[in-house]
Amino acid sequence: MFLQQLELMRRISYLNFKGCEEEGLYRVPGSGKDIKHWQRRFDTELDINLFDEPELYDVNTIGSMFKAWLRGLPDEIFPKVTQAMIAEKCAGATKAPQLLKDELSKLPPFNYYLLFAITCHLSLLHSYVDKNKMDYRNLCICFQPCMKIDGFCFQFLVCDWKNCWQGCWTEKKHLETELEYERQLKEAALKKAKAPPAPPVSGTNEERAVSSSDSSQPLENGGSSGTGTKASSRSGSLGRGRKTPPNIDNDRLKVASQLPELGPPLSPIEI
Repeated sequence: MFLQQLELMRRISYLNFKGCEEEGLYRVPGSGKDIKHWQRRFDTELDINLFDEPELYDVNTIGSMFKAWLRGLPDEIFPKVTQAMIAEKCAGATKAPQLLKDELSKLPPFNYYLLFAITCHLSLLHSYVDKNKMDYRNLCICFQPCMKIDGFCFQFLVCDWKNCWQGCWTEKKHLETELEYERQLKEAALKKAKAPPAPPVSGTNEERAVSSSDSSQPLENGGSSGTGTKASSRSGSLGRGRKTPPNIDNDRLKVASQLPELGPPLSPIEI
């Protein structure tokens, strides 16, 4: 938002100094190639002092960029409902009515100062009408549609500009809101910096390796595992069912009876 307003102020300052006496300003379009060039520079460099640019020789280029910027505004600078209310209650006024001044002062700071700067430029153009031929009718045709300003309020903002402004009443409130928001951001950053680091997450492969090594170890002292009990009972039943041949080593049978049965794979991926 700040960069957009800065870009607009650069253009208005240039037009106030270079364009007020230019006949055909806003009626003669700038070169499409030059407009794209300067817009690309504003987009990449963000801020350009147009007075320090010797290659900028056509004021109509900046004039066309200024009008395009106004057409691209997403919202009304001055709400239509408020304008209609002023026109209804102040019909027949010949100078800036107090209601118009009050409603302008109630605007948010961005809207207030944006409308202040734009209408200052238009009022300045109107004061040089004998040189630039940009009379009030031409100003209405060029700027009323893109600014979304009705004729009743527009005439005072251009022809009685200096009597329309009495200061922005909402500036203090918005400044306090911004400062509170900045304070909350600083507190959140400080709280995050003081928070203890999160514990490291152990790898899945390492857990699988440990589980596999544990399961491969034989049970000591006979254990209490169900598989060991089953193996012992089966070997015992085999021993009771028939006689052991004399050539088989009894120690080997005891060791075999203590081995656990093979279980399923530890990971379902290996099934």
